[in-house]
Amino acid sequence: MKTIQALFAHMDWANRKLFEALQAAPVDEASKEATLFLHVLQAENIWLTRLRGESSEGNVLWADKADLAVCEALIDANGSGFRTWLDALPEESLDKPIAYRSQAGEPFESSVRDILLHVALHGQYHRGQINTLLRADDFEPAPMDYILYARLSDNA
Repeated sequence: MKTIQALFAHMDWANRKLFEALQAAPVDEASKEATLFLHVLQAENIWLTRLRGESSEGNVLWADKADLAVCEALIDANGSGFRTWLDALPEESLDKPIAYRSQAGEPFESSVRDILLHVALHGQYHRGQINTLLRADDFEPAPMDYILYARLSDNA
């Protein structure tokens, strides 16, 4: 359980680092960087909603424009939401199946563990894409490797 909690603490930290990089760039609300970042945050929120046993069918997964204030609010909501949810999750529940519907309404069932790993890996994949886009646009990418987070956490 500690590993999963560490992955989600890193996810929150990485989202905040990338948000700072996007603010410093600065990127347009219709830029690929901003819209992809909003997608990451919306996907995290959708999965958190599903893990809580709530419907995510009305939640938007992709938007044409990304207001960074909305991104910042989602970072806060997702970070605290996952932290609270994981703190209350008994380790024996990790392999429990969760029934949910996709954004298209299709029914699925996945284990809590698989959902959590998906969320962490999905975000890491797209944050890497965003850093590549920032670099291609001559902006400074966000340093957000897990080992950097671990070093900072160890020294905090």
